Amino acid sequence: MVSLEHRIESQLAMADPEIVAVANQVVEALKPAIRQTLLEVTEMAAAEINSQLVGQHVDVRLVNGDPELIVTPQKVPPPPPPPHQPGEDVGEDEARITLRIPAYLKDLITDAANIAGDSVNSWVIDSLRTTTASRHSGQNVKETFEL
Repeated sequence: MVSLEHRIESQLAMADPEIVAVANQVVEALKPAIRQTLLEVTEMAAAEINSQLVGQHVDVRLVNGDPELIVTPQKVPPPPPPPHQPGEDVGEDEARITLRIPAYLKDLITDAANIAGDSVNSWVIDSLRTTTASRHSGQNVKETFEL
């Protein structure tokens, strides 16, 4: 915020003293709105960075009234176990889900699995594992992701 005030002052350096006085009053009146906007922009930046950052978390904190991004290490959950080989006894580690999806989506998944050289089941499991590995464990997540 101080930097913005200095920039405005430098722009008004050659202005008439009456204009400078009015401009200073306008800046003073707009300070709360400017601070709130800076905080919102910083929070949006932190959310975007967090969506792409694995192993660290970005928080927004107010330091002397100005928003700052603070990066903290995050406990990364251990990687999931490797997929079971065909015919391998999986015991109680396996769960079954029945999923109803539109036919066109099944066709897209089948095509993607064929391109990857995987079975549909393996491709879906790998896609879900990759997508969920970047999520924060222990937190509720409300968002969609693409298969």
